[in-house]
Amino acid sequence: MSDGPHRSLNMPSGWRQFAERADNKAYAPEEVRDALPKALEQDWHAEVPDSVINKVGGILDNQNSLFGDQRAEQLEALRGETAGYPLGNAFLDHAIQAAYRGLSGPEALREAVSNALSDRAARGARQVEEHYYRKSVQGRAAYVRERIEAGVTQSDMASIAGRLVGTDASKRPLRPAKQIGLDDGVRL
Repeated sequence: MSDGPHRSLNMPSGWRQFAERADNKAYAPEEVRDALPKALEQDWHAEVPDSVINKVGGILDNQNSLFGDQRAEQLEALRGETAGYPLGNAFLDHAIQAAYRGLSGPEALREAVSNALSDRAARGARQVEEHYYRKSVQGRAAYVRERIEAGVTQSDMASIAGRLVGTDASKRPLRPAKQIGLDDGVRL
């Protein structure tokens, strides 16, 4: 007997836990949503070098640059440091878009990270769904997709982004809360 398709999912543990919660009806939609930040945090730390974050933040903070084109060129020059890292490249793409729109400072950095995380969440959801289509029945895959999409839509990507790059004062943990007490359990 199998524990479910999420066990054979070839993704980091955060995504497996997210898929497991989405697949299990015992988890409330809020509990599914609460597992997403851990998955995104793991991807962020694995695929976006700290040096790139610091350099992008510095370029976006640069008030001397009057035109977004100059900052966009500086950001594009960092492309070699994110080679092989899809999330890092998405982060640079969104930082360049923010520069073209004239955004600067922590607001531009947070928006670039937030948009990159949204892209990654959508890509991760598609990967989980595809895996469930291959390893399970179509109805179960559709159910998991709906629950994952609901979790992604309910997530506040801006606050997750702020916590990852240190622009958010909130120090709420990115890990989902564990149910450890006798009275903790399935919400009714």
